[in-house]
Amino acid sequence: MTKSDSSFLLDITRTKTGVDIWEKTGGQLSCTHHSLEQGFLLSFPDSHQFYQLLDGLADEYPVTPYRITTIYGEEDGYRVQAGRDVAQKIEEQTLYQARLFNVDIRPEQIFCAHTKKIVGGFQDADRFSPDQKADLDLMEITCRENPHRNPHPEHITIITSARQWILDGPERTIAEDLFTIIQDKDPDIILFPDYDTWSGIFFGIARENYLFNAFSRTGRFHTVAPRSYFSYGRMEHRLGAKIPEGRIIIDTKQSFMYREGDLRGIFLASRLAGLSPNLTCRLTPGTLISSYEVYEALARGYAVPFRKSDAEACRRVTAMRLDYRGGYILQPPPGIFADVTQIDFTSFYPSIIVSENLSPETLNDRTKPGFLSSVLEPVITLRQHTKQMKKTDPSYAGMDGVLKWMLVTCFGYTGYKNARFGRIEVHEEITRAATRILKDCVKLTEAHGGKVLHAIIDCLFIRGGHAGTIQEEIERMTTFHTEADTYDWVVFLPQSDGSGSYCSYFGRLKTGKMKVKGVSTNRRTTPPYVVRMQNEMFDILGTYQEIDGIPDARDTLYSVYRRYLDTMNHADLRDFIITRRIGKHTYNKQCIAQAVLDTYKEHHVTIEPGMDASFLVRDEKRLIVDPSWDAQGIDTRYYKRLLDKAYEEVVSMLP
Repeated sequence: MTKSDSSFLLDITRTKTGVDIWEKTGGQLSCTHHSLEQGFLLSFPDSHQFYQLLDGLADEYPVTPYRITTIYGEEDGYRVQAGRDVAQKIEEQTLYQARLFNVDIRPEQIFCAHTKKIVGGFQDADRFSPDQKADLDLMEITCRENPHRNPHPEHITIITSARQWILDGPERTIAEDLFTIIQDKDPDIILFPDYDTWSGIFFGIARENYLFNAFSRTGRFHTVAPRSYFSYGRMEHRLGAKIPEGRIIIDTKQSFMYREGDLRGIFLASRLAGLSPNLTCRLTPGTLISSYEVYEALARGYAVPFRKSDAEACRRVTAMRLDYRGGYILQPPPGIFADVTQIDFTSFYPSIIVSENLSPETLNDRTKPGFLSSVLEPVITLRQHTKQMKKTDPSYAGMDGVLKWMLVTCFGYTGYKNARFGRIEVHEEITRAATRILKDCVKLTEAHGGKVLHAIIDCLFIRGGHAGTIQEEIERMTTFHTEADTYDWVVFLPQSDGSGSYCSYFGRLKTGKMKVKGVSTNRRTTPPYVVRMQNEMFDILGTYQEIDGIPDARDTLYSVYRRYLDTMNHADLRDFIITRRIGKHTYNKQCIAQAVLDTYKEHHVTIEPGMDASFLVRDEKRLIVDPSWDAQGIDTRYYKRLLDKAYEEVVSMLP
């Protein structure tokens, strides 16, 4: 949907008294302010016990009786027109007996939920419609210098649809020219790799030289603090940034959501969560799905709890042993197999939440409508649509990527200790249902003459029988959408103990393409030189449709390996750069990771836990590494080991 006469809400920003909304109508941009009163909801297990606190509170702030609606039902309480600091003091004074709601909700979400305004979309369109595309002005900015090494930009390239500028010179001159061009062209969106780091540098330059910082249309910024955090088994790091007002600036290098979802995906996430695109492009998928749930709760009139109060129920240890089993997996036999079909469920766990009506308030009564299942259902429907559309229209791929990651993380958030609408029993019921469904699928496959070679969480690898019929019967039995890939042959790799690997396989699809998972080329820590060798080997294997012909490829594959090994010393050093995520400030023992930290420190570059570091190994034995921008040489024995591993992954199970 592209409209010239309809209002497109580009940005929404909080102020001290409410929110400012930036709308573009017919090519003209306007900003309007909307006042919002801060406040939160409060209830007690026994109001009479805390009458003195209520009287004292009413002397300082407006306090009115209020009927609070939660996903569990209604309760009597109060509305207090005060901020978060007051709410926290109430918690402390009542020894955390008070129940608080809507304490730390973003005013942007409150405004959008109550007024039905659609951030990142047209105001007369369906919030869930993917077909919304506004006519927005775009600018791309790149700095040649790495801001983590040198705060002087030195060389800046600016590109619009009409022309290109190249800026260099003294720091102040570059900044002044940059701000002048931005003000003159006044783009709605700026794509700027490493902006989150450069934003603080340019903010300082503008302040020191009394320049108007044109990154923000108002000159005002909202500061996002840097933070390291642990998520899904690994350390992550969010960079600090200066968030502008009225203009969308995306750090294309750091934004995971932009890499997965491009601009259309970012705007879709904004529409769902009721947040500015400047925020959605910097949030994790888990935070986005949580924000979407908060928006839906506000729009439906539910109070959002400040602290999670629905703790895990008391259970017997014997029951817990059954509840905590997790996902269902069948280990594959290592080897090569012909005519295999892989059947994948689309959004398996979210679909279970909807079909089983799983929500914290429905655990004991599945017949009543569940909040969690009702808010996920339209997202699943939308995901199925974008997944289908991207097959013929690549512009849907970004939106599909954003929805995929939001739905992937919604399962984990049901068991997250601080999830507002989560509960561990819901998490366990999902995995229990998933196990039951997958076991039923195995039985159904066998009943139709097929054999399940491998099953993991939400997919099956089957051989024999009529795959099309089996897929249709699985969809009929589960009511879930599935997709199938059929292989001419597939290889399941072995683990170190000789048993089949759960997640490492590759094979040739009937389409002639190779599908590769869990090997060196998929790992972000693998240097480009090794990736290129292994991909070349897979290209060779992709020319063999029948298993019987694959033995003829062994000599060719070995010659590729020897060529890469023999020319290693003559290759570009940049091909040996390893990018690795650093998990700690310091390591207890000497290792490559600690050597990287020490080297970066010597070059006056700070690495926080969760950040990526790029380096080359110059001497593994002496733990000497070079930063990627100052490569001196490589340890050929170290990189030979990586080549050997990649080669063995390809040939180990071939006939």
